[in-house]
Amino acid sequence: MNFRRIFHRVAAVLATVLLIGAGAHAAPAAGARTATPLVEGWRFAFGEQHSEQSDASQWQAVTLPHTWNRIGGHTTKAADANDSRGKGWYQLKFRAGPNAEKPRRTWLQFDGASIVSDVWLNGVLLGRHAGGVSAFRFDVTDALRPGDNLLVVRTDNTAPDTKGSVTAETLPMGGDWFMYGGLYRKVSLITTAPVHVDLGDHGGPGVYARTVSLEPGRARVEVVAKVRNDAAAAQAVSVRTSLVDAKGKTVASNTQPLEMAVSAQREVKTSLDVAKPRLWNGVADPYLYTVRVDVLAGARTVDTVTEQFGIRTMRFDPDKGFFLNGKPLALRGVNRHQETGANGWASSMAELERDYAIIKEIGANTIRLAHYQHPKEGYALADRMGLIVWAEVPLVLLSAPYGEPTATPGFIANAEQHLRELIRQNYNHPSIAVWSIANEPNIANVWMQPKPPTVPLLERLAALSRAEDPSRPPVLASCCGTLPGSLMPTTPGKGLDSPPQAVDVFGINVYFGWYYANVADLSAYLDEVHAFYPKKAISVTEYGAGGALSQHTDNPLGGPIIAGGRPHPEGFQSYIHEKTWPQLRDKPYLWASWLWNMFDFGTAIRMEGDLVDTNDKGIVSFDRTVKKESFYFYKAHWNPEPMIYLAGHRYTERASPVADVKAYSNAPTARLSLNGRDLGSVDCVERICLWRNVVLAKGNNEVVVSASVKGKALRDRAVWRRADGPGTYRVLAGQLGVMQTSVGLYGSDNFFTGGEGKLLNEPVRRNPPPPKVVQGAADQQIYLAYRTGRFSYELPLPDGEYELTLRFVEPVEKQAAGQRVFDVLVQGSVALADLDIAAQAGSLRALERKVPLRVSGGKARIDFVPKAGAAILSSFSIDPR
Repeated sequence: MNFRRIFHRVAAVLATVLLIGAGAHAAPAAGARTATPLVEGWRFAFGEQHSEQSDASQWQAVTLPHTWNRIGGHTTKAADANDSRGKGWYQLKFRAGPNAEKPRRTWLQFDGASIVSDVWLNGVLLGRHAGGVSAFRFDVTDALRPGDNLLVVRTDNTAPDTKGSVTAETLPMGGDWFMYGGLYRKVSLITTAPVHVDLGDHGGPGVYARTVSLEPGRARVEVVAKVRNDAAAAQAVSVRTSLVDAKGKTVASNTQPLEMAVSAQREVKTSLDVAKPRLWNGVADPYLYTVRVDVLAGARTVDTVTEQFGIRTMRFDPDKGFFLNGKPLALRGVNRHQETGANGWASSMAELERDYAIIKEIGANTIRLAHYQHPKEGYALADRMGLIVWAEVPLVLLSAPYGEPTATPGFIANAEQHLRELIRQNYNHPSIAVWSIANEPNIANVWMQPKPPTVPLLERLAALSRAEDPSRPPVLASCCGTLPGSLMPTTPGKGLDSPPQAVDVFGINVYFGWYYANVADLSAYLDEVHAFYPKKAISVTEYGAGGALSQHTDNPLGGPIIAGGRPHPEGFQSYIHEKTWPQLRDKPYLWASWLWNMFDFGTAIRMEGDLVDTNDKGIVSFDRTVKKESFYFYKAHWNPEPMIYLAGHRYTERASPVADVKAYSNAPTARLSLNGRDLGSVDCVERICLWRNVVLAKGNNEVVVSASVKGKALRDRAVWRRADGPGTYRVLAGQLGVMQTSVGLYGSDNFFTGGEGKLLNEPVRRNPPPPKVVQGAADQQIYLAYRTGRFSYELPLPDGEYELTLRFVEPVEKQAAGQRVFDVLVQGSVALADLDIAAQAGSLRALERKVPLRVSGGKARIDFVPKAGAAILSSFSIDPR
């Protein structure tokens, strides 16, 4: 036994202890690269009064990841809510061991800090990083001391439109999400040998691989390694590049000698031929190799970098869509923000894995990571799960700083920095299909002055993207000015400044039926865009609607949706998705579509649905505990696992005595029972199983849906309660949402034909007028909307005698008598003749009329027939006599 060799090995292992405390762990063999997380022992304080020289002994003790912000997910402002934007200060004391000394090099790595970060080590300002979503590093070799060290970080997430803001030229200028502050991803200390794979390459790994050719039985992979010599003398080394399969077998390798001058950085390009490659094939087979680059000094390995890699090709066809490895693949998926609920951006790996597991459950095969660079762990999860990724930079809202007529040099440089960091840090992920250079970069031009041009900056970024990575196309998501005259008008004398002009592949954000237009018109619009850009590959990057868990509707067509307010019935969200998805699925030229959004997320600009500071367009709740109805609609379409889900689980207190019962299932047919009584089976068309006009009894109603798929029995149930019997109705005319009022639970408008639902107070985002108030109203809520025009109601009712109460209000202030006159017919006979609300009650004053109603044949019909102007109705109720 060679005791001398054993002694030297033991000494080498002991010498690898780099850090003591501050979350340190034992380093690997001497000479190798080490990475030590700095996550514990931090002190934090918020405010302008602190500095890099402050005494932090009384500051709050925190562990990374950390953010001081807390926003979203509550019905009212939470006690711990915090949307403060400004300077957050962090201090960490740690000890460095002898292995951190020269000639080794030491780097401080931040995986993400928001938004602008200044970093000091032992009183030395290392530098500033402007950008809250990408990783960055500083070489701390000269500032690091053996023994005690003090690290100070100032992060600043001040809004860019704040006077004097440090973020004035830093992306993004804004957006419908919250820019959390702090060290919300981990910090690490990395040491290398003097000759090493470069750590100074915009936060990238220094090793970049891509598939350059793929033929039957053979693939060629090109690997570029950037090697740097920080030694005091020239060095002769060799670089070994290998491709290793999932079992650890090297399938291709190449070694090249390399002469390195002092302070030189050189690129080593290697081509590896792979016989019988196993392809990365999306969710069907997300097979991963490992690219390994070793820097060798003689026979000794002085540095090693490994990167996951998948062999695959991707192609985009303007008419036929997306191709993976030469075969067409219909991409269906979701958008996601990096926020994971209550912890905001400071999420754990467990929370990230939970989110991706939910995405897997729905059956998505693609994910758009909006609207900025996400954590590296998210891209790695997509690699392992086979999800095709749209990766994006945060060029959003404006293509220039606030108040500037065009992009400034600083703004342009920051946009280029974001794009370069996104590409280099994530180059090797096989899941990434495209690099997005912008999302709605000109939307603020709709209402703001000045209106900076968008296309010049986008063309510059597209050129940079192609130069950085010729294997993936630059893309963008457009909403405004996609077509001439659509929202963004053409600029007089300058023509169309439309974002899609800058790229060959793009996406459109379309909210038909939510913010504008009719949901049924989406198909024709997409065809129009395709015809206008016949040589560009098109996708739909956003679509959807808000969905509040506590708000419901009896008919999603009952009245106008208040997209920027309340209510946002969950059933209306389901309706929008039910009508949108088939239109997208049936467009062969769409290379992908992503619904907005997978999860509710925090935003300081919204008070909508039943939440504050939350965008409720997620199909899963903010806290991930509730999957909304729409989730199961898509699961029925996308996930082949047998399933059935009864819609209306949360609509337990029923306003209407008659309900449409709906289930989502991938079974061909489904059966319904009510309180144990079989109501028969129906075909599940477009994965929707629907039973019309089911009469509910007073009290509890047990609703059970069942089906069978591939021999597997499926079942779902709910209990719906009715306070009244089948002969009692309470209906809000022209209103979309069910509402609890002081005079009882009222259903949304239903059982109508004709007319138009309108709101008494139309929503106005900026400088709204004082709301109209109805004088003499028993409850204002039953007069908030109305149906107007020529219309009728036909309601299922048991035969018998009833009292019909009709409620009206003239919404036009100072309306003259005779301007609105109409008849009300009950069961075909005139019950109210020549009704003139203005003459009988005046404007904005409640008018109530009761008329008898006799039912035979199980139906009641009420007609509103205009004689002058349009008929109108605010609400009505029916009670047995």
